[in-house]
Amino acid sequence: MSFARIAASALAIRVSSSANASARHTSLRRAAPASRITKPTPSLATHRSVKTMAAAGDEKTAAIEAHLKGMANSGEPTIFDKIIAKEIPSDVIYEDNLCLAFRDIAPQSKTHFLVIPKIRSGLTQLSKAEEGHKELLGHLLYTAQKVAKQEKLDKGFRVVINDGVEGCQSVYHLHIHVVGGQQLSWPPGC
Repeated sequence: MSFARIAASALAIRVSSSANASARHTSLRRAAPASRITKPTPSLATHRSVKTMAAAGDEKTAAIEAHLKGMANSGEPTIFDKIIAKEIPSDVIYEDNLCLAFRDIAPQSKTHFLVIPKIRSGLTQLSKAEEGHKELLGHLLYTAQKVAKQEKLDKGFRVVINDGVEGCQSVYHLHIHVVGGQQLSWPPGC
């Protein structure tokens, strides 16, 4: 499905004028009828002012919002940078000099953890990987299986990397999801 179709189905945007003020407002509503939220028109240049519309666990809408806010190229600290800096608490289950593994706050299976590089070095998406990232990417995958063994995922697990808006990437800091601890199905989320 194209980005335009995803965006159209997730959000309908209508610009209207207010009777009480000459300021422009954006009325955002989900596809459900009569569910409207009015807020100031957001500027993509100042994406920090854009309010989050995604409900908890709504990764498709979160990915669209991150894309619209320009997060892929912002260079600003991500939530993962803040976890690495210990500014935001997390349930860390593994750490070395190159990466960190911690439990996902919205698990999609009995066991769900993330493996992230401690330094992004331009690696915001897998599709942006360059020759110089090969060793780090290998280390991240090796760590994923090492922590999966530590977590007793002996019967199997799945490794997922979301890439870009249509891949439902909502945090532009490369991260590997490892899910398991139960029978998984196929295809995943198509």
